[in-house]
Amino acid sequence: MSLSGPPASRIRNARGDGGRLRDEIVDAAATLLEGGNAESITLRAVARTAGVTAPSIYRHFESVDAILRVVVERTFADLALVLRVAAQSAAGVEQVWAVTHAYLAFAEEHPEQYRLLFGGAWDAANIDPSELVEREERRNIGQDALLVLADAISAASAAGSSSSTDHRSDAAALWVGLHGLATLRRATPLFPWPTTIEHDLIHALARLQK
Repeated sequence: MSLSGPPASRIRNARGDGGRLRDEIVDAAATLLEGGNAESITLRAVARTAGVTAPSIYRHFESVDAILRVVVERTFADLALVLRVAAQSAAGVEQVWAVTHAYLAFAEEHPEQYRLLFGGAWDAANIDPSELVEREERRNIGQDALLVLADAISAASAAGSSSSTDHRSDAAALWVGLHGLATLRRATPLFPWPTTIEHDLIHALARLQK
């Protein structure tokens, strides 16, 4: 994206309407992410896409990382919604298949957003131990999506189609497997993956009955 020339024109927000500008800044970062990757996003590029100046961004975000953190939260919310819709379309063991297929489809259709989900947003190592609220917020990122997976396994278990006795733990294992598959498929497109890899992985990790 060219950064030459004046910023795109925009309607100035009314006094006290900073919340809308904040949303526009996040929207701009999300738009840039669709056409590139997180590493290529700069404050200047975000400002130009949003039609504002860089100093305007500093009133709401201290850095690009802070903006991308909100993009992560929004993307996880989008993922959770996609999974919930998929879960509502099926019952019993079919919920597991519907939700897991929806998860893998989301990762494939939104590769850069998906990759960002598992970047530095969860890293609590650089947070001061006294920042308990910040640590808790990062701990809770993605929990809604995990809950949908757990509920799907629970539905399969209630239908007698899964031997799972710890739905949340098995959902976490399933998430690890789905993430690994989604990531490896993108990283190694020429690898001759077995045609049954997706089915076998989900079947095993969700403890589905034969």
